[in-house]
Amino acid sequence: MKFFASLYNLLFDQKTFFAENKPAGLKIPILITAVYAVVSALVSIPLLGEAAALVPAELSGIIIGTGVISTLIMTFITWVFVSALFFACLKFIGYAVCSFKDILSVCSYVSVILIISSVLTLLVWFIGAAPAVLLLALQGMFLLWSIPVWYFGFAAVCDIPAKKLKMSIAVPVILMVVVSLFSLIGA
Repeated sequence: MKFFASLYNLLFDQKTFFAENKPAGLKIPILITAVYAVVSALVSIPLLGEAAALVPAELSGIIIGTGVISTLIMTFITWVFVSALFFACLKFIGYAVCSFKDILSVCSYVSVILIISSVLTLLVWFIGAAPAVLLLALQGMFLLWSIPVWYFGFAAVCDIPAKKLKMSIAVPVILMVVVSLFSLIGA
C-alpha cells in the first residue's frame, strides 16, 4: 500500500512525496527511467510500423528495431541532458549546493508523469490523427505537471533560496517550451 500512497503523492502532492522520500542513490531513478524507456519504445511501435510500411518489406523489421533501440537509448540520453541543464541552472543561477547525482535522481521522477503522457498520446493516436496544436497542448499540460516535481525535488536535495530555485527551474522550462514551439513550426 505504501507504493500506491507514494505514487499518489508523487503525482498530486509532490511536497509530501519529497518530504517522505528524499532521493538517495540512483537505483530507483534508473529503474523508473528504464520503465519509461520501455513504455516509450512500445508506444513508438505503431508509429514505426506506419513508417516501415513505406519501405520495402525486407527493411521494415530493421526500421522498427532501430527505432525501438533508438528510443530506449535516447530516453536515457535525454534524462542525463535535462538533468545537466537543470544542474547548470541550479549551480549558475541559484548557486545551489547539490550534486549532479541528486539532480539526476529528482529528474527521473518526472518519468512517471511522462509514462502517463506517452500512454495518453498513444490513446489519442488510436482515436485518430490529432492536430499538432492539440498534441502541443497535451505536452504543455504534462510539462506544467512536472514543475512541482522539479521544484519540491530540488528543494529537498539542494540548499537554495526559494526565489533562486524558481528562477533555476523557469529557465529550462522556458527553453523546453521554445523547443516545442519550434518543433511544431517545423512540422
